[in-house]
Amino acid sequence: MTKRYNVKPDIVKALKSVSELKVVSAEYPNTWSSMPAAIYSTKAKPNKLDISENETLTEWTVKVDLYSNKSLTTVQQKVIDALKAIGFRNTETDDNNNETFKRSIMTFKGVVDNRTLLVYQ
Repeated sequence: MTKRYNVKPDIVKALKSVSELKVVSAEYPNTWSSMPAAIYSTKAKPNKLDISENETLTEWTVKVDLYSNKSLTTVQQKVIDALKAIGFRNTETDDNNNETFKRSIMTFKGVVDNRTLLVYQ
């Protein structure tokens, strides 16, 4: 029986490889003293089932909210490169700045083969 592979540890490892990020978390911090920060969330849904109804392919959507009090341009590119290295494609980036923070909302997608653990587009 094929089980859904959990990509969250891979996402965290990729984000933590971006040395500029001071915080990598699935939860918003109580204080914003350490920046730049990456807050991530994931969503998974079956992409393909085999004849026995086992989930062979899972479509993953990863959202990464970047926060800083400085420009995020360099950090954005490094996050894109880090997640691309594990097979995820940046499908959307939305800047949402206010007077306190620079914010970038990034969306990544990939289809994980639960047998081989490879990520496809």
